[in-house]
Amino acid sequence: MKIYFPHYYKEFHCIASECKHSCCIGWEIGVDGGTMEKYNRLSTPLGDELRSVISDGVIEMCSDGRCPFLDECGLCRVISAMGEEYTSIICREHPRFYHRIGGRTEGGIGAVCEEACRLILSYDFYGEFITAERECEEPDEGIFDSSAEREKLFGLLRRSDIGYYEKIIEISAYFGLPDFLSEREEWNSILSELEFLDENSAKLLRVGRNKASEGMHVLLLRFLSYLIFRHVSIAESRENLTARVGFSILLTLIFENIIGVKNCSFVEAVEYARIISEEIEYSEDNTAALIFEVESRV
Repeated sequence: MKIYFPHYYKEFHCIASECKHSCCIGWEIGVDGGTMEKYNRLSTPLGDELRSVISDGVIEMCSDGRCPFLDECGLCRVISAMGEEYTSIICREHPRFYHRIGGRTEGGIGAVCEEACRLILSYDFYGEFITAERECEEPDEGIFDSSAEREKLFGLLRRSDIGYYEKIIEISAYFGLPDFLSEREEWNSILSELEFLDENSAKLLRVGRNKASEGMHVLLLRFLSYLIFRHVSIAESRENLTARVGFSILLTLIFENIIGVKNCSFVEAVEYARIISEEIEYSEDNTAALIFEVESRV
């Protein structure tokens, strides 16, 4: 299948043991039916071990949240012994995601992965794609085509005659979005009601008036471009598209507030963007709650 990826996708590869936030720790790992059939046919000690820790299609994690097949070096014992084709689909595909838009399939990499996040904040995107042949589950056919509005957004982000703040203002005015900064107390109250994996995130993920240095504006625009690609592309209606644009801007303003007060390095900025992704956009409940709140105000 031909899939359209952001151009930075060609640089992505799993950094395995070098990863500080392994996707094999703290995440539920499902095993699809096809992979389970492979495991059922294995007449080896590893096959016995695999079958013994899979219940209702999910691997039972160790008490410390680690996958039982993650070795002391941070490598997968299943891959080491039999190759990647013996891992489940979710293990092979993470952090990739796919959607249908304008009659074609697009794929991306999620900022919850530290290496993906580094690439997302390292390159301008704004709608430039490469094609790749990949096998993946066919995404659901979109009932609403967001491609025209998304291109308007990417076109505005590509403009060199206006800066970051002007772009945020123009997008907000065009879609009639709430003024998140002037209403920050209300939005911070909404954010405080979300459920976070780390209690420290409740204090970190806030809308504020901390301004990022001009040198950081490019990172904010790259993060916004990623959010538009990941979330606006799957809009179900014009109203939902508007809300998803607002959601993307809200997360970008949260990102700016963090790196503005911290005056952080690029490496630190990547980690803060990853935390936003992990705590909000990779939580279906938190994402849905914020999109609902935006949609109810426009």
